Amino acid sequence: TYAVKCAISPDVPNNEGSFRPVKVVAPLGSILNAQYPAPVAARHILGHFLPGAVFGALAKIIPDRVMAEGSAGLWGIHMQGHDMHDRPFVYVFFLGGGTGARPASDGLSATAFPSGVSGTPVEVIESLSPVVVGRKELREDSGGPGKFRGGLGQTMSLRMRTKRPWVVSAISDRLLFAASGYAGGKSGAKGDIVLHTGDNSKPKQLLVLPPDGEVTMHLPGGGGFGNPSEREPALVLEDVRNGLVSAESAREDYGAVIVGDDVDDAATLELRRNP
Repeated sequence: TYAVKCAISPDVPNNEGSFRPVKVVAPLGSILNAQYPAPVAARHILGHFLPGAVFGALAKIIPDRVMAEGSAGLWGIHMQGHDMHDRPFVYVFFLGGGTGARPASDGLSATAFPSGVSGTPVEVIESLSPVVVGRKELREDSGGPGKFRGGLGQTMSLRMRTKRPWVVSAISDRLLFAASGYAGGKSGAKGDIVLHTGDNSKPKQLLVLPPDGEVTMHLPGGGGFGNPSEREPALVLEDVRNGLVSAESAREDYGAVIVGDDVDDAATLELRRNP
């Protein structure tokens, strides 16, 4: 219902009448109406996928009113162990990937959609827990190429001030299937969770790390909207300057030739004519 309202009547205030025209069918026992003993701890992930599914259906009839697929919202990061004084702790925080691009604008980076939950600042995480954030940055080339680029995911590395093994569990998704682009836009990058050993084979399991271990989370990006070769070269250049898109992706995905700190207009025109 939320997705239909976003596409058709975003300015109408929420009230019973505005939702009355929409009929929702969720058969008993389906993934949207799970029954005991079905596991439902990560139910919010499923909820974050629903708008994209509905937008995908609506894109066939009102393509100019929907956004491309996004990263499916929030990753919930659950950590527990003992601090340097051997006191037990549990800490939970949230991370957002990239949203899908829209018919007339780029997607939002490191932003949870449709949730309104914002990411937790590094300073807050480190002051409330023994967690140490070694790296937190936007993930280059994770936004799906398009006339309007998908929002970028983020990369975050975590370790612990502790003398004991510690545990991390990430309620995550978009690890196998990337967010699709619309109207000729390309998919965003898939997510990944990698241990200091290089192992990324068990991203959804409870991960036990040694005291000096580290885990790095690469959040997925949103899909692009429209043909990437129609993106203004000046916008591609700005993305390259800001570290959002690599010069290689600018050439291969957008057909924009970046030389030094500027666009080679003649080479770009030729590349786009003869990709």
